[in-house]
Amino acid sequence: MATTDPDPRPDEPDAPDEPDDEELTRIAALIDAGNDAFLQGEFRTAHALFDRAADAAAPFEQALYVRTSALVNRASAADRLGDHPAAVASFREALGLCDRLAEAVTGDAAGTAVVVVLRAGVLVNLAQALQNTGDFDAAQTSLERARALLAAVRPEDGTAADTAELLIGCLVALTALTIQREQWARAHELATESLEVVTLHDPSLTGRPLLNLATIHEATGRPDLAEDFAHQAVAAFLASDTPAGVAEARQSLAQTYLRSGRLDEAEELLTEGQGYFERTGMAAQSALGLDLLGLLAVLRGDPVRADELYVQSVARFEESGAVVSAAEVRVRLAAGLHAEGRYEESEAHISAALSVFAAAGLGLRCAQADFFHATLLEDRLSHGAGTGAGAGTGVVTDPALLGRALALAVPAALAIDAVRFTLASGQQRERWNREFAAPAMRLAFRLAARAGAAELVSELIESQCAGTPLMDGSPDASAADDRAGDPSLAPPRFLGPSAFPDPSEPGGQPGPTDTFRLGTALAGVAASAGLRVSPPPRLALHPTGPVALDPYISHAETRYGGRIRETRVVPTW
Repeated sequence: MATTDPDPRPDEPDAPDEPDDEELTRIAALIDAGNDAFLQGEFRTAHALFDRAADAAAPFEQALYVRTSALVNRASAADRLGDHPAAVASFREALGLCDRLAEAVTGDAAGTAVVVVLRAGVLVNLAQALQNTGDFDAAQTSLERARALLAAVRPEDGTAADTAELLIGCLVALTALTIQREQWARAHELATESLEVVTLHDPSLTGRPLLNLATIHEATGRPDLAEDFAHQAVAAFLASDTPAGVAEARQSLAQTYLRSGRLDEAEELLTEGQGYFERTGMAAQSALGLDLLGLLAVLRGDPVRADELYVQSVARFEESGAVVSAAEVRVRLAAGLHAEGRYEESEAHISAALSVFAAAGLGLRCAQADFFHATLLEDRLSHGAGTGAGAGTGVVTDPALLGRALALAVPAALAIDAVRFTLASGQQRERWNREFAAPAMRLAFRLAARAGAAELVSELIESQCAGTPLMDGSPDASAADDRAGDPSLAPPRFLGPSAFPDPSEPGGQPGPTDTFRLGTALAGVAASAGLRVSPPPRLALHPTGPVALDPYISHAETRYGGRIRETRVVPTW
């Protein structure tokens, strides 16, 4: 996750009746000491120093700028400590002070420019905290406002250096936001742009863009590139003497090692990093470390230990306000509880996760969670865990359980399948279909057949055999040629087991076996040149009958918020 470090305290605009020099010197020393502590990863110390500076400046109306800077830095420290709601509150208080500052410098062009840059900095940092709480829409709005303010600043206003640094922070934060929203092509563009801007203006800050690039490549199935960028990020943070960044980059590297099966190397990095995060109070990174250690326990065949670590991770994420991250861990925890036969607890965690994803507008994660839930229900039907007549015999005939699984699986499969129509490359569409859409559809077919729903099976067959229509018009040829030569936009290699596997063998743990991040399986892989396609039309099966899969399509589009089919209806007779 990208972060924005607090900016050094700029000079305060001239104002009458300033507090005495001794008082200002003391406040400035507190802020400077806080900045030093922050950069060394001593976030508790930094928070305390910034808090003291803000309180010391509060009595002086003429020290609004200093107090605002202290509040911003205090909020940044709170965010790194994992107290995201407190960080949001502090940033919003700073924005209120920016309004008062703007009134105080009305008519002063230089002073106005300084306040504009300060406001942009508050908005960039506010977006970081909002993103950590899962309020992605508000974070997006905050970043767009900041970028618009920075674009309006003129070079002659004397704030060029501050503007460049904030632009870097804004681009890094925008990248992190698009990563959270799984907009991978856009995330890659922003990460590349931020790296270029950093290299031009301040090479010492290259660690964050490099870390974002590592995250993007890991999520889109490019482990070799992910590892390379993570190593570069570690080196960049070491060179800039940023120990917190070093620890985060090594944690990112550990994720790559886990995915490739290098468990001993991953464990060494995770254990070392966890000690640092615990010592410095970085709650969110500590929660992520517990999550990854839980995955390590799963891969080492210790599900009991994995459950313990996942429970700790959920609690720590939620304590820090990072509800989306907590929800992702809940889904992984649900798999372990299901394997232990604790079905009610398992479903409770999935339900809680779905509520969070829906509230955050993460429709594809909802679709994946529904598919995952249906997979667990099918496992109960297939392996003798249930309340029906066949319970304990290896076959469960509970019609309610089957009905629930089918109602979840069909809309989720349609939504997952629809993702491939957003990809420009035929190779990407084929890979998406093979790795993700086809297994989801197979589950829907199996459950429909098991339920004896002959009409639904027939409609699924018609839908799958209808083909993929070409989109009217074609992409700009020159743009396609430009993209074709960019190796970073090549289709990713999906390594390891599919995130949507066939049912597990008896006695095996059901559900996704590639359990890194819930969103990984739904990564919208970077676009590349190819024929443009559109979602297929709705199919009318006969002149007076219904449209194929109509209630499931409507339910999927309402539940997940995406377009599953075109509005036009095509006859099949």
